[in-house]
Amino acid sequence: MPTPPTDLLIVTAAGWAVVPALVHQALHATPMLLVEHGVYVREAYLAAVRTDESPSARFVSTRLARGLTLASYASADMIAPVSEANADWETALGVPDSRICVIRNAIRAMPEPAPLPGAATVISVGRLDALKDIHTLLEVAAEVVRHVPEARFLHYGPVPPGQEAYAQSCEALHGKLRLGDRFRFMGGTTDPVGVIRAADVVIMTSISEGFPMSLLEAMSIGRPIVATSVGGVPEAVRGCSFVAPPGHVHELAMGVVTLLRDPELAATLGRRGHRRVTERFSEETWLVQYRHLLLGLANATAMAS
Repeated sequence: MPTPPTDLLIVTAAGWAVVPALVHQALHATPMLLVEHGVYVREAYLAAVRTDESPSARFVSTRLARGLTLASYASADMIAPVSEANADWETALGVPDSRICVIRNAIRAMPEPAPLPGAATVISVGRLDALKDIHTLLEVAAEVVRHVPEARFLHYGPVPPGQEAYAQSCEALHGKLRLGDRFRFMGGTTDPVGVIRAADVVIMTSISEGFPMSLLEAMSIGRPIVATSVGGVPEAVRGCSFVAPPGHVHELAMGVVTLLRDPELAATLGRRGHRRVTERFSEETWLVQYRHLLLGLANATAMAS
């Protein structure tokens, strides 16, 4: 299928998505912008660790991912990662600083946040996927409930195609931990901000992230956060949340327990988050940055022709 004439190619992941763009670029010398929300090769390494495939199969899959990533990096005129953490990977794999422009995700500013509900409700939002590490989330819930028996966890997120076995393993662990109604899988939602409003604490236990919108949404309505220190998360929540290394159940659980037991601290962190997202991650600033980058690359094409 031939690609149509265009002034600019935008690739959204340094993986298979780059293949048609590379062909188009070779035929028409069209500039390419790579927007990296996650680090494709890093997630390929993480997937290889979890798979039951043979060592040779894992080697092939990770070498292929690395090759696609290097081809993407070599061919992109500019790369726009959503976090400094992503930029560090790009630099380590040979991209010069002059071709990297960090543009963090953003969100429309909300009015002053409403008070916390005070119902000991902990909410998480994310698809049921091993990268979201729902197993750790369930274990955190079990430890929190031992310290705060009235706590309840609500997880919103769909089961993506191909993740049915992982979803079943989450249900099995839920049963093994005897969480019952203290942890409920709520399914997908089209209103993440709306469901987060019911939270006293928002939690994220991912092992890989870019610059997660779910945390910006929580900050935008003044909800305190407990999250893993992966990807751009520390950049997003600095000074307004608890962070812990991925997989550290006890540290994550103690962050949640602390916030549930100290509503004043939770409210203070929520207000800090609201202020931070309003000042640093506004939609208006994001639009200006992208407009400048896109028009600059497109105008370079026009001038060359």
